[in-house]
Amino acid sequence: MADYTTFSIIVPVYNGAETLDCCLSALVAQAYSPELYEIIVVDDGSTDDSVRIAQRYPVRLIKLARNQGRIVARNTGVAAARFETLVFNDARVIAEPNLLAKLARQGYQPILPNVVAYQGERWGFERFFHLLRWKMHGAFYQAEADAEDYYLTDDNFEQRPKGTTLFVVDRTLWQRCQPAASDKMTNDDTRILRAIVRHKPILRAGHITVVYHQRRQPGQVFKHIFERGPRFADYYLQRGGRYHRLYLAIWGMLGLTGLITVFRPKLALRSGVIMLLMTDLAAALYLKRSWSDVIVVGLGLPLIGLAFGLGILKWQFSRLVNLG
Repeated sequence: MADYTTFSIIVPVYNGAETLDCCLSALVAQAYSPELYEIIVVDDGSTDDSVRIAQRYPVRLIKLARNQGRIVARNTGVAAARFETLVFNDARVIAEPNLLAKLARQGYQPILPNVVAYQGERWGFERFFHLLRWKMHGAFYQAEADAEDYYLTDDNFEQRPKGTTLFVVDRTLWQRCQPAASDKMTNDDTRILRAIVRHKPILRAGHITVVYHQRRQPGQVFKHIFERGPRFADYYLQRGGRYHRLYLAIWGMLGLTGLITVFRPKLALRSGVIMLLMTDLAAALYLKRSWSDVIVVGLGLPLIGLAFGLGILKWQFSRLVNLG
């Protein structure tokens, strides 16, 4: 019989000094018997103060020589874990004091908690990503702490919000559902969750809440979205993926634009600028919940779109190189 009362908390971190202190403080201060859980911090080749911060806490610290990505970092922690119930807790996630107590009372896994990533900001990237999630998931996306419980299954998987910023799962099930590749461009969350729900439904526990600290600085956001681009493409843009046909259509449009550029470069430039401006405005109107959101989306989308597009180009170039 599975033991739902002992936990190995695995915190993969790469240059996460900004939030790691708060993250570990919350985990160490859990209202739960210290003998029943452990905290494993896997430093994925950080160059900031992440290691120094982790060393201040009663955790098991594993240092990787170089940055290898979240799949490798997490599975390094899995291999070292003493207990069979794993709690993956990203460095930007702050757990509530009763997280482990609630998980033990729930007596079920796998579990996704209610991740609160929006605190009501009216401006900035927090608002942008809140609007995007709201439009993507509609009624199933609830930023409040009183969200309802439901099960994520193979049938509703594409419609429901999901992620692994904090995820609770049995070690055997986790290891059974790992992707064949483990490099930094392999999808490290959606692909794994999809495999898991084909074995067992994931409980999205709305009454269990954690706070996710969004990146706020443009440079941080650009880097994060650029790195997410290849991982998004690895799952959604592959043949058979949800957006594979749209991806092919975009390449067709780019090819046509390139052809026009050869013969009518000025026309192509003017048309391209107008198209980008119209796309930005259309997206702002589509995502808005108030008129101030038009400014939020209009200003944020060019940066995010550029980072995401470059990330996807990196993935596509890598595929072409591998095919060659």
